Amino acid sequence: MQPTIKYIFLSVIFYSSFSYSDIQKVTYASWDKPDVELLYVLPKKINAETKVLFIIHGASRNAETYISHWLLGAKDKNVILVAPHFTKENYKYYNTLNMAKSSGVVIPNKEKWLTNSITSFHTFFKSRFNLSTETYLMFGFSGGSQFVHRYLMYGEDTAIEKAAIGSAGWYTFINYEPFPYGIKGMPLEPNRLEWLMSREVLFLLGEEDNDPNSSSLNTSKGAMRQGSQRVARGWNYFNTLINIGDQFQTPFRWRYELVEGVKHDTFRMSRAAMPFILEDLDYKD
Repeated sequence: MQPTIKYIFLSVIFYSSFSYSDIQKVTYASWDKPDVELLYVLPKKINAETKVLFIIHGASRNAETYISHWLLGAKDKNVILVAPHFTKENYKYYNTLNMAKSSGVVIPNKEKWLTNSITSFHTFFKSRFNLSTETYLMFGFSGGSQFVHRYLMYGEDTAIEKAAIGSAGWYTFINYEPFPYGIKGMPLEPNRLEWLMSREVLFLLGEEDNDPNSSSLNTSKGAMRQGSQRVARGWNYFNTLINIGDQFQTPFRWRYELVEGVKHDTFRMSRAAMPFILEDLDYKD
């Protein structure tokens, strides 16, 4: 009982350190897709160096919980936290950027795809707060990790400076499997692979996130070929990128971290990503 009580006690301290009143909301409607509610938290002051961090929720769709995990860590950092809320009604397959269903069926209507979503939101916040920075940061856990790694592959911009992804249930491998399990039928744009490999990305896996019977695990044939559970699938994906880098002599800048003692835990994986994402975001004199 001792470890459990200690974890609950620490969580209470953390949650008592911020107020949900810090979280503001705005509706993004400046496109031909359904509206998206954007939750955001402003830093103590905005200047020329202020960055934007996009925090992408998982299948729970609870954007408020996801952004709340970052409030204490980012309290004294020069960063705007933004958590888009992709509703199940309007964005059922947000984790594949609305490019395909989880079963593997491709969605042919490109107007519904989310490949321009984050760059659109970034432009909105740049205009709203007169920001000067041209790049932004991303974090995704679980379904959010699926979104982020696919956005790195198929997004319509190259403004992502850093990203951290944790414990996706399945991936789009750079292999000849049919999309969305591989890139067959949905090849990467020219030079996108080199750009993807050169990004600063922290690839996180929970050491104990290895339950093959998890109710939220994709068990389609394409996903099962990637491994029986999240740790196996994550390692296979990361190892594939290493091999591609070696094969094409492309510098590979991603980092791998196995977070000890962690299962499928949004809070603890968010905490593990913070030192990497929030470094160099202190206010400068």
